Amino acid sequence: MPTKEITINMTKVRTSYIGSLFSIFLFSSLLIATSFSNAQSIEEQQPISDPVTDYMNAIDNVEAEYGAYSPELSDLYLGLGKSLYSRQEYSEARQAFQRGMQIERVNNGLDSLSQSPYLLSIADTESFMGNWDNSQKALENLYSINTKAYGQNDIRLLPVLDKMLDFYLNSYDERTASGGYANLVISEQIGSKIYNIMLDDMPLDSPYAPARYRRLGSLQYFIANHIKQHGEPSESGVSFSTGGSARRSDATTSHMHFRRGKMALQKVVESVVQQEDSTERDQAIAVAELGDWYLVFGQRFSAAEAYQLAYDVLETAEQPELARAELFEQPRAINFSLDTPPDNNKTPADQLKVSVTISAYGVPQDIEVLGDTENLSKEQLGSLRRQVSGQRFRPKLLDGKAEAAPHIVFYDLPAPKG
Repeated sequence: MPTKEITINMTKVRTSYIGSLFSIFLFSSLLIATSFSNAQSIEEQQPISDPVTDYMNAIDNVEAEYGAYSPELSDLYLGLGKSLYSRQEYSEARQAFQRGMQIERVNNGLDSLSQSPYLLSIADTESFMGNWDNSQKALENLYSINTKAYGQNDIRLLPVLDKMLDFYLNSYDERTASGGYANLVISEQIGSKIYNIMLDDMPLDSPYAPARYRRLGSLQYFIANHIKQHGEPSESGVSFSTGGSARRSDATTSHMHFRRGKMALQKVVESVVQQEDSTERDQAIAVAELGDWYLVFGQRFSAAEAYQLAYDVLETAEQPELARAELFEQPRAINFSLDTPPDNNKTPADQLKVSVTISAYGVPQDIEVLGDTENLSKEQLGSLRRQVSGQRFRPKLLDGKAEAAPHIVFYDLPAPKG
């Protein structure tokens, strides 16, 4: 019966073939799983690379083959210093930066620009360690070699001047009132140099222009606010005039900083208008900030004109009513902070809720602290009221005109005396 035998044999073949395939699949799966497991084990056994150790080994190898002042070493020391800095080993990081700078000087000269990143890193490290004098020396050295290379008024000085301005402003809080004032005087001199370089060499359509001019305006506010709080010391170690007394009345000083800040913020408006991607909203914000500047310095008529112009600019915006509501529907605290302005909408538990009426001139009135105030002393409540009454606000606008409006603000809980 040949047909039956063939059928049986074919069945055996199929069964045998399927069994073989299953065996191969099972073997392959086991092989892959074993390989993956072994790979994981090998990976787990591999030591984690330590950048500090890697840099030190590379430095040893280069020194052994090419000598202690090989040009390749300076970059290795810079990398080593940054790795040590990230591990908060600041003293060792400073030594690495100094060694890299020494190698640059040996190979390229005492006034070589190639040492700039090392001086910057040294200045940052010294500042972080609280060694302000050493940080200042590093920055002055950086400024000196850059002016020798580029001259006194080259636009390539701006990054160095920015760094110097950061230093004097950041170290302001570490000084006494008179020492802080000296810092601000130097900051203003640096800001003036930045302003003049920008006028000569940075076109208004540069994408960097608006933020730079805005910062120079904020600097003037910062200085004026210091003088308002502490006065202008008669012996500051610096001089404002070439002859006669350097002392000026508060009114004269305030007007000087008002004028300089106004010039910077007017440049913000001009530069924003000339930006390639400028929108009506961008322009309105810049004009409104100029209005804010007028308001905090008591120039109410000029402030009203600026606010009206900002309101009118939004007429051609994509969604004019929405844009106007965003900027003018309710009062906004005026803040010319040199840092990122605080979020006025946050309501953390350690802040106090205060109800006020903001007048058409941006002045808080009808101040009322909401919520439980039983745990606050009279001194704390008085401090809070002074803080609120001293704040100025961009008023609510209706059809471009300022009007009084109720408002809720949040302030940090005043620290108790004692």
